[in-house]
Amino acid sequence: MKPVVLILEDEAEIAAMLAGALESEGYDIVTVGTAADFKRVVADTWIDLFLMDVNLPDGSGLGLVKEIRRVSDVGIILITGRSDEMDKVVGLEIGADDYIAKPFRIRELRARINSVYRRTKTNRYNPAGPSPVVGSTSDKGPSLAFGSWTLYPESRRLTDADDHEVRLTTAEFDLLAALLKNRNRVLTRDQIMNAVKGQDWASYDRVVDGLVSRLRGKLPVDGKMEHFIKTVRGVGYMFSSD
Repeated sequence: MKPVVLILEDEAEIAAMLAGALESEGYDIVTVGTAADFKRVVADTWIDLFLMDVNLPDGSGLGLVKEIRRVSDVGIILITGRSDEMDKVVGLEIGADDYIAKPFRIRELRARINSVYRRTKTNRYNPAGPSPVVGSTSDKGPSLAFGSWTLYPESRRLTDADDHEVRLTTAEFDLLAALLKNRNRVLTRDQIMNAVKGQDWASYDRVVDGLVSRLRGKLPVDGKMEHFIKTVRGVGYMFSSD
């Protein structure tokens, strides 16, 4: 079965161009032009990746990102204007996996779509509720342990002491993996953003800080005032389980 990409774009010519480019990459495409149509379609459709314009005739795509993230870690790519820096920052803060600014090249679009899908393909948007876990939990691959948690980089899983999965967004998972692989080494915000999003992303301090804050909230440390993820003032962050 082909992965399904939902395109939310109110400009018909751009939507048709996007659909044609992605169909040639082997994706099934669903296109909608308004927030209202978006909500109607996702109510009964499984989606593997969202490609969403931020500015819509009847609302903002950012609000829809928040709704998706409440129930799913599915891949989300935002389409923004070239000068819409605030939309990019907010989009990253609320969980978008990537963005592409208009005007864009089709080759770049395909590369970003394929990259995000490779990282998020075990997650689908399920209209009935949270996405099920895909794959065997008995073969998660090599692991990185800390405290009462275990991270499995290959299968992109994080489990607690009872082997229950902890749901992380793509960016949260990549942040944790980067910190764990560099234990007791300070990573700058630029290094963190590169590990999480890639070299094509601009580095926004508030995005990195917000991402760290959300990850800390999902990994409570009982009985301790300090967290595994240490803030190194003026530099960045370091993972320490000592």
